[in-house]
This record gives sequence, structure tokens and C-alpha cells, in this order.
Amino acid sequence: MGVAVRAWKLGALAYLSGFASIATATEPTVKVLNGTYEGVHLPSFNQDIFLGIPFAQSTADENRFRPPQALNTTWNGTRAAKAYGPACPDPQLTGDAISEDCLSINIIRPTGLSEDAYAKLPVAVWIHGGSYQVGSSSLPNYNLTYIVQRSVEIGNPIIATSINYRKGGWGMLYSREIQGTGNTNNALRDMRKGLAWISENIGFFGGDKDAVTIWGESAGSFAVGQLLMTYGGRTDGLFHRTIQESGSAATAWYNGSDWYQPIYDNIVNKSNCSEEADTLQCLRTVPFSALLPLLAAPSQGPGWYPTVDGDVIPAYPTELLHSGRFAHIPHLYGTNSDEGTDNAPAGGVINTTQQLFDYLKGSTGFDFPDSVIHKILDLYPDDPTQGIPLNTGTERFAEQGVQYKRVAAILGDVFYHATRLDDARWYSKFSPTYIYRFNTKPWQNNPIATEGGNAPAYKGVSHFSEVAFVFANPSFYGPWPEYKALSDELSARWINFIAGGSPDAEGKASWPQYNASVNGLDLVLQANGRGYNGSYVEEDTWRLDGREYLIEWARRRHV
Repeated sequence: MGVAVRAWKLGALAYLSGFASIATATEPTVKVLNGTYEGVHLPSFNQDIFLGIPFAQSTADENRFRPPQALNTTWNGTRAAKAYGPACPDPQLTGDAISEDCLSINIIRPTGLSEDAYAKLPVAVWIHGGSYQVGSSSLPNYNLTYIVQRSVEIGNPIIATSINYRKGGWGMLYSREIQGTGNTNNALRDMRKGLAWISENIGFFGGDKDAVTIWGESAGSFAVGQLLMTYGGRTDGLFHRTIQESGSAATAWYNGSDWYQPIYDNIVNKSNCSEEADTLQCLRTVPFSALLPLLAAPSQGPGWYPTVDGDVIPAYPTELLHSGRFAHIPHLYGTNSDEGTDNAPAGGVINTTQQLFDYLKGSTGFDFPDSVIHKILDLYPDDPTQGIPLNTGTERFAEQGVQYKRVAAILGDVFYHATRLDDARWYSKFSPTYIYRFNTKPWQNNPIATEGGNAPAYKGVSHFSEVAFVFANPSFYGPWPEYKALSDELSARWINFIAGGSPDAEGKASWPQYNASVNGLDLVLQANGRGYNGSYVEEDTWRLDGREYLIEWARRRHV
């Protein structure tokens, strides 16, 4: 995600300039509860787009570090909705690209449909990733025009939306001063506020407020899993299906005030607020430019994440999952084969079993006893044929570390594959649940790609690999016909699930529900060609002993 985020500004400007060049003179207008917005018509896509519509007040000044406040103004006349709004504060972005007035929604709808088809279209809500610290809905990778166009092509039209939310300390600041104040987990409160705006207004755009699918990848997928558990599983009718790509509520961290207090105190001290009676109120008065560097991800640990506040998140995710306190609605959910290559230390760091032991013992968020680490090392032996990336035989990628493949297998299972297994078992007890394993290396048109366009071999089918295929944008999935066919398949499956709850696609392998087998079934999604043999169904038993053991010990990671 780092490369994509750093490229945001240039890519987003190019994206918008492209829209401007193909827009028509007569632009679409929609009257919502607060007033009328004018968007942009894209004749080449036969779509209307509305960008940067606020769904809540600015989070600056008195609203800083508070839950999102409802819009309380109306207007006559027309306001423009033709450009993405700024991202929420982000240490990787500067200038006008970020603002505290950032809670906005983008809406892409097809045009030219019959009156009946256009009356109530299913709605997808994309929640971007970025480790909960960075990112924006306006990244070029998240251009929703192609998947909306694809929905019309296959006769199952949808409306696609995306939202911004407060990241890092701006949305998840925590300490004893914040605990119990109702100002916790504002990132998740932002998302629910955006969903409330959709529920109230999407009908004016032709959308069905009773057919809303929340959908995210990486931290966006963590968020979808967390939204399922907010208030112990209360949806309030705001969403009705979920899509999770590479991430569980239990992938994230849930550190408490013991962890965050010294970080908060440091921010207070450097803001000259330490002598004030109400330090949180004082932080609301600090100039944005002065506070921005202080709220960057702390140097120690993973950064700012949601907390178990007894309110939005009433208990640890594994407790909520295992007691059935989550929304019982249909799910499409999966992971990529080689997720762990995104987390594994590279560059020759881990070469011996002792170094691996020390890494697992010292890494933030594990808290495993020595005996457990030894058991994990037994379950994940020093055998490169069992390591990650899959299907790379005895190759060790030793320049990344002699035990790189071993640690990649462990970390991929800790954070993604084991948590997904646990979720799937519990989700499927109550609702239709469809699980996938994505297994095709991404095409990359950038300097780190090898000749021929694939990412480096040691990365494998890494985190984020599936996104380009789902979004159906040829600029990102690449020029090969086999990859276009795979994108056609994935986008159709996602669209059909959003529109009707079934991810089957015409002429493709049937996707069984997860609990159709006692061992669980998932669909391996992969290209047909370029070394792959097309999608097929498998039992969910790969590295099962390791994943079972990591599930057993997940609670010690404070999840």
C-alpha cells in the first residue's frame, strides 16, 4: 500500500483531469435531504459520478476527537460534487490533499437503464485500507467506474460508493482521558455515520437503502469485520451483506490505555497542554499543522488502532465471534495465498531458528510463552517446500533471509489465514458464507516488477494482489488476456454477490457455501493460463494444524 499511497496526489489529479475531458455540458443533479448537488456525466462509461459529498460536519476545532456530527445546514441552489474531497489527516500526504474537513462520500451510478431497473439498485460501500494509518477513497486503484460499468455489462447493475474516515490518532486517539468519554473509536463511528447518510439519501440516486454491502480490503476488511461486531452485532439496518478481502477484526490490535497513555502524554507535552485541567480539550485548540506530526504513527508498535471501549466494540473480537455477537448476514470473504510476504522481515534479517524464535518472542502483539513459540516452530518447520510463497519448492530466497519463507508462512497465518478460518466457521453457523483463496501473482507496471510484468518472485501472491482484478481496471490488472478473463470472473462474482447474495458467475465454477463440507470449502480463484489452471473448489485444510493452534492462542495477542 505504501507505493500506492505515495502516488495518490499525481494519480488522483490525472484521474480527475480524465473525467473533466470526457464530461458533457449537461451535468446530472440530485436533490438530497440537505440540498442539491451537481455531479459529472461520463458518456464513455454511461455513468453519473458525484464526488466529495460531505456526510458529516468538519472534524476540526470543537469536533476534533469527537464522534462525527450530523450535517445541520440546508441550502438553496446547487453545490458542485465534481472532485474528490481531501483525505483525512495522513502523515504520507501534505497540503490541500488532507484536511480535517474530510468526511465525504463518492457515488458512481449507471445511466441509461430502464425505469424499472433504475428504481432501486443494490449499493456497494468501499472502505479503503492503509493499515488504519494512511490512505484515501480517491486512490486511482479504487476507481469504481470500471466495476459499475461491468455490472451493467453482465445485466446486474449496481451503485458503487466509497467513503473517507479518520485514520491514525485522528480517529483512534486513546488514553485514560478519553476512556469512557464517548469519544473512542471515531474511525468506526465515521463509517457508521457514512452508512447512515447512505441510508437516508441513496434513494435519491436510485439506490436501495435495504440492499447495502460493506466491502473493504486490508484495514478496510478489518473495519468490515469490526462493523459486524459494533454494539455486539447491531446493524441498525445500515448494511445487509459484507465483503472482506484479506483481513479480520482479529487481525488488528486492541491495545488499551496502558499502551497508549505514554504516547498520549508525549503528544500533550509537546503540544504545551500538560498544565491544563482538560488536556483533551486543549488538544482541540492546537493548530492543525502543529498537531499533524505529533499524531503520526508512534515509533513503537503498530500505530493507532481501535480499542475495546465497552461501547462501539463491547468486547474483544474473538469473544464476540465465539459468542455469536456479530451481525448474522451473508458474507464473501477470503485471503491471498501468500499474505505473509507483506509482513515477513526481508533483506536477510532472519537466517536461523534462534533469530526466528527471538523475532516471534519480541514482536509487538504476540505475547506468546516460550513453549508456544517452540510449538509454532514445530508446526512450521524449517522446510522451504512448506513455506510461503507457495509452490516455490526448495528455493529459499536467501537474500531475503534463509528462513524468510518460514516466517512468511507463520505471519500470514497469524494475521490472515488463521483468523479467516475462525471467522468462516462462526459466520457460516448463522448465514450464507462464501470463502475464497486468491492465487494469481499480480501484474505490476513499476520498477520493481521483473521482466514480463510480474511482481518479484519472493513476494508471490501477496497482500493486495486481488484488488486490481476485482476493480476491473486494466491499468492495474495488466495487458494479458488471461488476466482480463480473471478480472471478468472476479468482478462478476463480486457484483452478483452485491446484487443478489450469490457469487456464482456464468460459465465459471460454482461457489459452494463454506459449510457444505465438514472441513469447510473455499474457492481457489486463479487465472486460466500463465501457469495457472483456472478456479476450483478445495477443502479448507491447508496448514490446518498450524492455523488451529494459532486460533487457540489468538486471545493472547489481545484480540
